[in-house]
Amino acid sequence: MVTDSFMEQVVKKTPTQRDKVLGIMVKVSAFALAMALIFTAMAFESKFAPLAIFLGILAIYFSFKLAKKLEIEYEYIFTNGELDIDKIIAQSKRKRLCSLSLNNISEIGIWDDDMEVDADSTMVLASDNSGEMKEFFINFKYKDYGDTTLFFSPNDRLVSMMIPYLPREIRNEFTKIYTPVQTDEV
Repeated sequence: MVTDSFMEQVVKKTPTQRDKVLGIMVKVSAFALAMALIFTAMAFESKFAPLAIFLGILAIYFSFKLAKKLEIEYEYIFTNGELDIDKIIAQSKRKRLCSLSLNNISEIGIWDDDMEVDADSTMVLASDNSGEMKEFFINFKYKDYGDTTLFFSPNDRLVSMMIPYLPREIRNEFTKIYTPVQTDEV
């Protein structure tokens, strides 16, 4: 009897200080533009006042829509040794960041801030960015990017499901630094 291994995990990216400041700046700028349009229309008692009010409201609406795009989640989809990483923007738009087969990776490990990434390697950032979850890295060759390093924050259950699909040498090295959590699968 063959059993399939499948798991999805969604990780919400914690907004950085830059993300927060950018969101506030967008909203404040739109509000300032809206007020400028409305006060300009009122000062000149223009017949374009309704249009100015409409454009002001439109500017505020689109600023909130733009600020919402700063809300990012990553979805890890694991199926029988294949790992797909998707970026979800504002809970509506999905973009595939990368797909990889675990039997083709060259290294996996727990990320340490003192580590360095090869200068020629393309980085794919798909972690929660909070520091609360362990951050892992995988080095592999990707058809679109060449040498690639993936940073992600899988939970213990997902990591435990991945371990049997790793090449033997890599699995042996990885299990020296990571102790898998026992899961009760039904």
